[in-house]
Amino acid sequence: MADKAENAKTFGALLAQAWENTPSFICSNDDYIYCLFPSDDSKEKWLEASLTFPDGSLEQKEIDPVRAIALLVEELKVLPTYGADSVVTSKDNLDRIASRLASLTQ
Repeated sequence: MADKAENAKTFGALLAQAWENTPSFICSNDDYIYCLFPSDDSKEKWLEASLTFPDGSLEQKEIDPVRAIALLVEELKVLPTYGADSVVTSKDNLDRIASRLASLTQ
């Protein structure tokens, strides 16, 4: 099993990919950071990934577009619990949540 620091590094790369791909969805709250984005140009393959705090466990899986939409709907259902500001909509916000990864490397 990978350690926290390795998971943080891997997830940092996934966050960068998610930010560069359109469409994508990134959200962050006290418990986890989550991203969902197409992993190929045809958008027939999507990647879902999450990193939990404070344990640093990483989950990632490749899924089809139909499953991606279903997972997005599920994620949006919990949005009221964490607030709309948990959705990452700016580069500054992305940088702020990416800096949380450092807490797992210490």
